[in-house]
Amino acid sequence: MNFKEKDANAQILRNFVDFSTKSNQFFTTHLSRTIEEIFDLTECSGEALSKVDVQKGVLLLKRKFKTISNLDISYMLILVARGFKYRLVTERVFLCEENAIFPNFETFPPLKPKLSDDYDIKSAILSSILEGLEKETDELKQEIIKSIPELLEKSSGVHYTGKFLSVNEWLHLIEQEGKWISEEIFRFGDSNLTPWILGNILILQARGWYLQEIPERFKSSDFILTKN
Repeated sequence: MNFKEKDANAQILRNFVDFSTKSNQFFTTHLSRTIEEIFDLTECSGEALSKVDVQKGVLLLKRKFKTISNLDISYMLILVARGFKYRLVTERVFLCEENAIFPNFETFPPLKPKLSDDYDIKSAILSSILEGLEKETDELKQEIIKSIPELLEKSSGVHYTGKFLSVNEWLHLIEQEGKWISEEIFRFGDSNLTPWILGNILILQARGWYLQEIPERFKSSDFILTKN
């Protein structure tokens, strides 16, 4: 689900990246004020609810509430990444907390990685996020491993003492170091960090994942992606 306006895609992606370490309460409080009755415990606990995918849920809400902003959409996408689901009752759409996770984030500096100046690339990253929002974490990890195995290969069963970075901080470092192959792709070791894999990594950040620095003696890369 991408919008026709490329600047809308860029704004939604920007907000998703910038706010993905906020708490669920931050988003539910905001959305409760801006979208009438989007949360309803009684309706969400009913048995006759129709399941609605992310694309349809957003589009139905946009039709009903003309004032929904790109910021609202990005907040909803983060909640969906954490296990909230769209449900339809007659013509009313609800965002229901079903097996939701509540990440406990540490405080990170508010760094905003550039990602790209190209709106097509930003749209591609957003497309990857939208396709992966409701995938299980293990499925996202397997997709990352196929492209960049070293980012996850050492993260199982090993305790490291290196510092933690948010994905935002890590991407900011990559940009500062000039590790670009082209306008659209980062260099990660001998591999390419494509927009599609980057989308999966950003979803994992929204679920509470970080990058951890690897001590020199273990290095096949500088960082691993891990759940703190």
